[in-house]
Amino acid sequence: MKLYAYLFLLILFCRCSPTAEELYGTWNVKSNYYRATYRIYKEHDSVKGKVLYYNDDTSIYREGDTKEYYVFKNLKPDGKGYADALSGATVTDNSKTIYIEPKHPDTLSVTHYIMHKPLTEIWVRIEP
Repeated sequence: MKLYAYLFLLILFCRCSPTAEELYGTWNVKSNYYRATYRIYKEHDSVKGKVLYYNDDTSIYREGDTKEYYVFKNLKPDGKGYADALSGATVTDNSKTIYIEPKHPDTLSVTHYIMHKPLTEIWVRIEP
């Protein structure tokens, strides 16, 4: 009987572990300060967040510009959500730069850490 209990807990634990597949798709940012659309996808062994469109009334980035822009390049599971593993950083102090927590299949709570202070926004899926 104990074996069944252990198997049940193991299955439950594995099912509750986050998988990045729930993040894949195209997302619009709900912000009062800027407009943005990002695409989250897997490339090789990395989960990336590419900028498709960004406009804060001072800078505008579009997919197809000469340079590609990313919000993150190496997202990894971390607790209930995902954190950037700082793959593109040249200097790191082991602090998070972004933390993403799924709230609903089509809604993400995204926290950016700017100078170690959190700024949380909502991303809404527009395409799977």
